[in-house]
Amino acid sequence: MKKFVIVAALLLLLATITTLSAAPAVQAGQPEEVVDVLKTRYSNLFVIRTERKYLGALVEVVASNGDVVTAQRLQRRKMIIDFCDVKFGEYTIRIRKGDELLEYTYVKK
Repeated sequence: MKKFVIVAALLLLLATITTLSAAPAVQAGQPEEVVDVLKTRYSNLFVIRTERKYLGALVEVVASNGDVVTAQRLQRRKMIIDFCDVKFGEYTIRIRKGDELLEYTYVKK
C-alpha cells in the first residue's frame, strides 16, 4: 500500500511538471500586439497605445498622395491623433523606431 501511494504521488508530480512546462510554449506561440488601436466614440480620433520600447519613436501621418501631414516623437505610451481639421481621404500612420516600421490606415469619411 505504501508503494502505491509513492507511485501515485510521483505520477501526480510528473503530470504537474509536464503541464507547467507546456504552458509557456503555448503562450509563446501567440503573437503579441505591440501597438493597440483603441476604439473611441469620436470618429475623427485615432488612438494608439504602444509598448514602452516605442517611446521616442517617430509617428508620421502621411496622406494618400505621399505628403507628410505631421510628424512628431512619441513621448508617452498613448497618443491621440485628431483628424478633425484635415481633408477627407485615406491616411497612413507610420510608427518608426530603429529598423521597425508599423503602419496603420485611417479613412476620413
